[in-house]
Amino acid sequence: MEKPWYNSWPKGLPKTLDYPNIPLHQTLDDTAKRLPNKTSLIYYGTEITFKEVKENADRFATVLAEMDVKKGDRVCLYLENSPQFVMAYYGALKAGAIVVPANPMFKEMELEYQLSDSGSETIVALDHLYPYVEKVRDKVGLKNVFLTNIGEYFPEEPTLPIMDALKVEKKTYPKTIDFLEKLEETKPNPPKIEFNPKEDLALLQYTAGTTGMPKGAMITHSNIMTNVYGGSKWVGTTDKDVSVGVLPFFHATGMVHSMCNPILVGATSVVLARFDLAAFLEAISKYRCTLWVGITTIAVAIAMFADPKKYDMTSLRCSFAGGAPLGQEVIKKYKEVTGSDMIEGYGLSESISQVTINPVDKPKYGSAGIPVFDVDAKVVDSETGTKELGFDQEGELIFKGPQIMRGYWKNPEKTKETLRDGWLYTGDIGKMDKDGYIWIVGRKKEMINVSGYKVWPFEVEDFLYKHEAVQEVGVVGVPDEYRGETVKAVIVLKPEYRGKVTEEDIIRWSKEKMAAYKYPRIVEFKDSLPKSGAGKVLRRVLLEEHLEKMKKSKSN
Repeated sequence: MEKPWYNSWPKGLPKTLDYPNIPLHQTLDDTAKRLPNKTSLIYYGTEITFKEVKENADRFATVLAEMDVKKGDRVCLYLENSPQFVMAYYGALKAGAIVVPANPMFKEMELEYQLSDSGSETIVALDHLYPYVEKVRDKVGLKNVFLTNIGEYFPEEPTLPIMDALKVEKKTYPKTIDFLEKLEETKPNPPKIEFNPKEDLALLQYTAGTTGMPKGAMITHSNIMTNVYGGSKWVGTTDKDVSVGVLPFFHATGMVHSMCNPILVGATSVVLARFDLAAFLEAISKYRCTLWVGITTIAVAIAMFADPKKYDMTSLRCSFAGGAPLGQEVIKKYKEVTGSDMIEGYGLSESISQVTINPVDKPKYGSAGIPVFDVDAKVVDSETGTKELGFDQEGELIFKGPQIMRGYWKNPEKTKETLRDGWLYTGDIGKMDKDGYIWIVGRKKEMINVSGYKVWPFEVEDFLYKHEAVQEVGVVGVPDEYRGETVKAVIVLKPEYRGKVTEEDIIRWSKEKMAAYKYPRIVEFKDSLPKSGAGKVLRRVLLEEHLEKMKKSKSN
């Protein structure tokens, strides 16, 4: 098939790029040399320059070299968004290490698995998470444990609201090293290491484990540079921009667009440890932020709750979201509230963020956009993956491009299954229209089969967001003796509707709006929905909870 997305290509952009053939950490060195005294990070009011970030990264690289951490060794970062994350990340790369970001929501077993699988012998962790580290450190053979406190860079008089959960007292533990104290006492003298950006690994980016145990995507320096550099060109970011670093830095999209991209171009990033709507909106208003990159759940929160009279969001030139398709209703409300467009994209851990983004000048709302620079895309039959489908036919999405991983760490079988002839088989079902825009329908394993009819959770969720009482919703297919599967919607109601709207009200409303096989026959209200560390609604967990309830009711 020809590349129809070229007919929809953003005005003024080339179709291919000449990517810098440098290790990722060199972007920090280059920007610190060009803009040494410019503010790189704003952390609740504390401002840190590019020069300071670079010097601390150099110090950490020096410390690691002194501890005999060599090129190719793995260094785990068990941290929330913070200046320490940025310094440890770039410092580890400078030392030649492979960064292994760990979700700070991990408990003992999850952390043990990732440390063991990656073979990490060094970890930088938050002190309040150390009890989990302590339980596994001997099992997995950790040699070096650095600790830091999430509030060590908080100013005395914060300019943004700080969540109570972040106000954690600093603690020290035996056989651990104070991260910032160690940096202060170390002169920056990073090791001189030769890098081959196209071959040397920068990251083991672990998947979310939606289809089995998490797998470490092997990401080279060139893989991640492709999307950091390409993202800056697509969006047009410059050192005049101010972004909000709200998406977790351990997550591919947050890492690429909220941490690495601002450092590449010399933009300032307002870093939030966690998403908090009040702090997020205050950050945009106070620091005149021009863009943010996040996920659909954040966009939903803004669309539903942001008060344009209280927060001035006119500085935003565009906003970007991915993770799941956004419904038309949410996009419409978002633009009404902020005055800016919501640009959607699509990516994976295996492609270290984007393979498609909507053109900023001509987005198709609800779509994942078009393949970005140097990416090829196909829709193939989901049974064999060998037959390319035509326009508007649903099948598995596959991609080829310079950002695609080298494979899965220590997992040749899954690598062979996922990478075929250079194509990344995503497991996501979608379609391509005649203009080359990709539309995500769902994951292979999330499709609901109701009496032989295919129902995609997103489609039902999009309908339900049109109900005035619905704040958040997750849809799953649950076992049904008659239909095979039936549609269940788990809903968080807006506060003002709680106790006033019933499950039966939602079902009756849905029956009038949707086809008989599609509307939810089961509705459950909850106070919150289970989400991944990156904020995606975990439909898998919703299904597991339902199955557990069924099991208990049968045993009774």
